[in-house]
Amino acid sequence: MKKTTIIIFSLLCIIGFTSCEEDPITKINPKAEDGTLSFKLNETSYSEWTYVLEDANAEKDMDSLTCVQPDYGFTAAVTYTTQVCFDPVFADGTYESLATTVNGEKVGINTKQMDKAIIALYGGKLPEPVVEKEVYIRLKAFVSNATHSALTDSLMVKPLYSNAIKLNILPYVLPLFPYIEVTPRLWFIVGLGDGAWTNSVDGLGKSLIPLDISEGKKYNMSGDGEFTYTGYFQASRSFKLIRDYKTGSWSESWGMTGSNYVHNGGDNISVPSDGYYTVTLNSIDNTLTIEPATITPTVYTTIGLIGGFNDWGGDEVLLPTETTNNHVWYKTYTFAAESQCKLRANADWGTNWGTPSSEDGNPLYSNMGIGVNGGKNMIETAGTYTIIFNDISGCYYFIKK
Repeated sequence: MKKTTIIIFSLLCIIGFTSCEEDPITKINPKAEDGTLSFKLNETSYSEWTYVLEDANAEKDMDSLTCVQPDYGFTAAVTYTTQVCFDPVFADGTYESLATTVNGEKVGINTKQMDKAIIALYGGKLPEPVVEKEVYIRLKAFVSNATHSALTDSLMVKPLYSNAIKLNILPYVLPLFPYIEVTPRLWFIVGLGDGAWTNSVDGLGKSLIPLDISEGKKYNMSGDGEFTYTGYFQASRSFKLIRDYKTGSWSESWGMTGSNYVHNGGDNISVPSDGYYTVTLNSIDNTLTIEPATITPTVYTTIGLIGGFNDWGGDEVLLPTETTNNHVWYKTYTFAAESQCKLRANADWGTNWGTPSSEDGNPLYSNMGIGVNGGKNMIETAGTYTIIFNDISGCYYFIKK
């Protein structure tokens, strides 16, 4: 009996030792831990040629990159991101990352993404004429399941970067579209109106005055383009331009330093004297001008919303943004059901604004438009909206809450 027990115990020990030997500890390359490990990005087959980018091929890949997976010291599922720079050093803040990331060692380079990256590296606008450019590309390797704290059982490695390769690329100017074909990324004046500087949804109309959209092909697929605003400004009231009211962020803004307008910086903007001015902002070129406007616009007593929601029998009166020389009106209103509607002045059909469409209820003009006197009916789906209207330009917004 004792011999049997000894034999069984010995077998268990042997099995235990064997199990330990079959489950070795994973070892990480020290250079992967501190981020100094690099890996090889291969040259493309056309590195000496020029890649001619065209909008007709916007959704296609201009080429594919291949690489050798970093030597982490263990088997890893790696995600690669393509980064683009005009400088082979890739200093912080000087490069762009393409939106598409890939799992695997073959990484496609989308034509439109590369074109947008080059435009961004140029500062938002390609030179005229557009010329061939030397562009450097590298890959960033990231292992999502190996970046946790060393205090846990998970592996811990930093993002790694390949060598940079040079490509010769001829970019193209992104096509522009009318506002009904894209979604313009609106800009707002903050600091006027109620003077509360409320940068949030609650400030729409009273603290945040949207710049007008523009007619014609003025916007790229990202919604950037030309915006204007004509209204009355007081020299004693400063303001800024901002974009991200939904998040309350002030990072995307326009200010003023001395007599210069500054993108994402500067102090508050002010005008030299009271009067009407036209603000023109191009968010593609990142240019801003504010010029006096020689106009004497009609001052309306009221602006009202009327439509099928109330059997065209009365006006939902909008509130004025300013107490004097007001030309911007706003109201939050809930449509219980889809309804056609219009805006009109002084509760009378003598002056009314509708869409520039050739038909009533064209949904392309629901969210925004440049209204014309006697234009076609707007149409809105059920829901709660903040309605904002500029009676000088006719520009209207129905911003769904």
